[in-house]
Amino acid sequence: MTSPIGEWLEAHLTTLPLSEDCEGYLLGRGASPDTLERLGIREWEPASTPAPSEHFTSRYGRHGEKLAGMVTIPLRGPTGTLTGIEARSWHEKRVTDFRVPEAEYNPVALDLPRAAEAMWAGGSVWVVEGVYDLCALDWCIPKTDAAISTLRAGLGKDVLEFLARFCTNTVYMVYDNDDTGRRATHGWKDPATGKYRPGALDLLKRAGVRAVDYRYRGKDPGEVWRAGGLSKLRETFARA
Repeated sequence: MTSPIGEWLEAHLTTLPLSEDCEGYLLGRGASPDTLERLGIREWEPASTPAPSEHFTSRYGRHGEKLAGMVTIPLRGPTGTLTGIEARSWHEKRVTDFRVPEAEYNPVALDLPRAAEAMWAGGSVWVVEGVYDLCALDWCIPKTDAAISTLRAGLGKDVLEFLARFCTNTVYMVYDNDDTGRRATHGWKDPATGKYRPGALDLLKRAGVRAVDYRYRGKDPGEVWRAGGLSKLRETFARA
């Protein structure tokens, strides 16, 4: 059963535009027109009716006024159920996210429906941090595969279970080449407690999934795109 805020948000997302300037910005960040359409990325405008959620209105205003002009990315579960949104300014570094109640029983990541379809057909999954990393990899991974963005460095339990249940091929970890991304991939030892915190590779392998750390030059796939465009991206991920 869909929650009232889920229904309201789903209906409003279908009305949102994508201005020429915003689309140009997104294309410059590595998104293709096909990727934008598949993900349903749009530019937020306040709704004509108030949101039926005190949690939403307390954060963003009755009609979502505080989200105005932000790039809005719908998040969906494997079957297409709306689990929330991520919204980010394309003028400054500002990101926010909102989850609807349906997120409680769905894994939350970006482009899960496509990943489910690819895994069902025996394809592999490429796991990245951010939306622009996903947009970049979309250009060069095999057509039989799919990329998902976990929106941060780290596999949530729900996403881990989703991959463990459905992936019969390989999960390629393509997190950022910084301390946070490396720790999220390989694990780390907490200096305060001395306790080992497992990374994505250990968690996936313990769950019976074939997982590989895909090493590449550059901070992240999105930055590779910004540094050299499609040719640099294909050179960097030539083994994809």
